[in-house]
Order: sequence, then structure tokens, then C-alpha cells
Amino acid sequence: MSIGENQATSPNVHSGSRVVIVTGGADGFGAAIVDRFSKEGCKVIFIDLNRDKGEKKVEKNAGLHFICGDVTCRETWEEALRCGRESFGRVDIVVNNAGITYSPSPVHTKPIEQYDKIFNINLKPVFLSAQVICPFMLEQGSGAFINITSTGCTRPRPGFAFYNASKAAVNIASKTMALEYAPTIRFNCICPAVGNTSMLQASIGDGTEAQAKLRQLEEMLPMRRVTEPEDIANAAWFLGSDQSSFITGTTIEVDGGRGV
Repeated sequence: MSIGENQATSPNVHSGSRVVIVTGGADGFGAAIVDRFSKEGCKVIFIDLNRDKGEKKVEKNAGLHFICGDVTCRETWEEALRCGRESFGRVDIVVNNAGITYSPSPVHTKPIEQYDKIFNINLKPVFLSAQVICPFMLEQGSGAFINITSTGCTRPRPGFAFYNASKAAVNIASKTMALEYAPTIRFNCICPAVGNTSMLQASIGDGTEAQAKLRQLEEMLPMRRVTEPEDIANAAWFLGSDQSSFITGTTIEVDGGRGV
């Protein structure tokens, strides 16, 4: 009997009782994703480098499990898997949300260290999470990965060449793994437009000039606003739920029409 045949005859775990790992879960899109899955009754393990924000989040919701760790390190993923197995007996969903950006400028102005950093943080966790978690999900008989990309994949803006490239790599890797691990494990992406998060502040700065840049960004979007964290959390919940059980290898653009 193949893996697919075994999975097809196994009962699904109800969406609200699933165990979810979320990276970058202490702030921004990740924090909203954590809150949404927790609200729906899921057991949520979230990973973040910011210990203060992570612990404060747990103080507000004692049902959460926080790991202060670096998602570019295999040991962090092994700890997350161990937490899921020992505390709940399973891991159903992985949301790779953690990532970084940089201030816009042409490629020739970028130091090689920035190139290394952007690919290390934006792409390597997708590789490591699959290496560590997929064998367990195959044994379990089901699972889903949700990887956060960017409109930089589909409508790249100048000044962000290798940020865009790192997110495009996440997108194509996800599509390929959807084929490699079907039908047992699903892989999908969410493609946000520029979001109302700390990454936006890192990109445009602050002050009066930043507000003008924000207005310009909003005018680029047909819906005339930036992406809110709740927009991404809603899409993540859909992709992790039974409602999306026949969806794999796709990207949901939650971008206010930016990609049209």
C-alpha cells in the first residue's frame, strides 16, 4: 500500500484540534497567524528570536508554547518537532512566516553580507523545516506547510532584487515540494503585498518622509491600503483547514489587487 492510499483511508484531524508551528510568531503577520489558529482551538507552537515579545505574548495567552530560537538552525526545528510530539503527539501545520527585508537600493550598492543574510533567513528555514518535519508528517499520514512569500515574486519593485529573488525561491521550492510530497503533505504559499508590520518600517523608515512613502505604496494597490496582519492570518487559517484539503502547490495572493 502506498503512502497516498494509506492517507486516503485515514480520518482527518479536525481543523480546530490541529497542532501548528509558526515562525516569527511574536510580531506582525506571524503574531496574527498565531492568534487566529489559537482562537480556532489549535495548539500553537511559535518560534521567534525576540524573547521579550514572545514571553509577553504567552502572558496574554497561556495556551501558547513559545520557543526562543533561530529558524536558520536545525536544532530549533528539532526542538519544535519534539515539543509537538511530546506535548500533543502530532504536528499538523507549519507556517514559515519569519523573514527580513532591507532598504531599497540597486544591486551594485549591496554588500555580499546582505545577499547572504537575505537568502539565509528567507529561504533556509523552508529547507530545514521540510527536512525535519516532513519525515514525521509522512509517518503521521498528513500535514501542511504554508510559506509566506511576497508580491516581489510576481510584481517586483526596483531596489529589492535579491529580496524578491529569495521570495521567488520560496515560491518555486514550495510548488516543487507539493509535487514531491503529494498526496500526504500539502505545500502552499501566501503572497502578501506590503504589510502594516515592522518590516515596512525597516523598509521606509519613519517620520514625515515615511508617511509620504506609505501614501505612495497605498496608491499602488487597487484596494488603496496595505496588507493588515489579519488578512494574512485569515488566508493561513483557510490553507490549514479542511476547506483547502484539495489545494496544494498554489499561491494565494492577498495583495489588494497588486498582482493583477
